[in-house]
Amino acid sequence: MADNFLVVIPADPKAALPDTSPALREALAALTGTREARVKDYGKLQFIDCGENFESIACPICEAAVSTDQWRAWMDTDWHGEDGFHLHRHTTTCCGADISLNELDYRWPQGFARWFVSARNDGRGPLTSSEVARLEVVVGLPLKAIAQMY
Repeated sequence: MADNFLVVIPADPKAALPDTSPALREALAALTGTREARVKDYGKLQFIDCGENFESIACPICEAAVSTDQWRAWMDTDWHGEDGFHLHRHTTTCCGADISLNELDYRWPQGFARWFVSARNDGRGPLTSSEVARLEVVVGLPLKAIAQMY
């Protein structure tokens, strides 16, 4: 049986973990009805994936598919070992857009962050936009929701 988690990361990948993170953890736990919420602070930029929910990657400008080979090459370029990821600018082959890996259209959502808050999801479905908006009020930052399955 797969493990499912609801994760929130800051919309700004460089945002530091706010002092309100315990309140965000508690709010996410309340939304999901679990006591298994946690905060993880990497202190450096990491890729926060959706696990087995991954479907595709597309250009945010023209919506053309980005091949996983191209994406992996960009990931390799942006990975700096102990320093984490650096979000360099890349030129898409479809329309010549100048983008970072964080700007790509990931289906299901994924992104880059220095920290995340997660809670076990026992079949309730992804966070709704109104739930994310309530969490944003708690933390005082724009957030991005990710539904992970492993």
